[in-house]
Amino acid sequence: MISNVTKGMAQNYDRTDPNGADEYFLNCIRIGDLKNAMTCFDPEAIYIDKEGNTIRGAANIEKVVANLCKMKADITVYEHKAAAVGSEMMYWLDKWTMTATDPQGAALTMKGASANVMRKSADGIWLWLVDNPFAAPFFADR
Repeated sequence: MISNVTKGMAQNYDRTDPNGADEYFLNCIRIGDLKNAMTCFDPEAIYIDKEGNTIRGAANIEKVVANLCKMKADITVYEHKAAAVGSEMMYWLDKWTMTATDPQGAALTMKGASANVMRKSADGIWLWLVDNPFAAPFFADR
């Protein structure tokens, strides 16, 4: 179990379980903990942005995650499906909502769907290998 402090209370997250790994990541964002949020990404991770661009490399992904942490975005996953691919990979789909305050002080509300891939690290921790939080438009009827 990984312990973290949020809202004055200790929280334990079992990052050896994909659900615990996801909750840990969301909590890091919620409390603005960029350093620990970045420990949730595989060294070979990619991030797919809202325009569909692939962002590679920890330093580039950190720029995206830093914005979420600065806003202390409250992301709630309200539905998810996961499918194991062998014992060390996981396909993860979810629907989410997010509330935050942008840098200009305006309220921000978003919703979407993610299509992600997780990979288990050598120490048994599930990490994001592909983080695609803006998959919903791809599946929408046109």
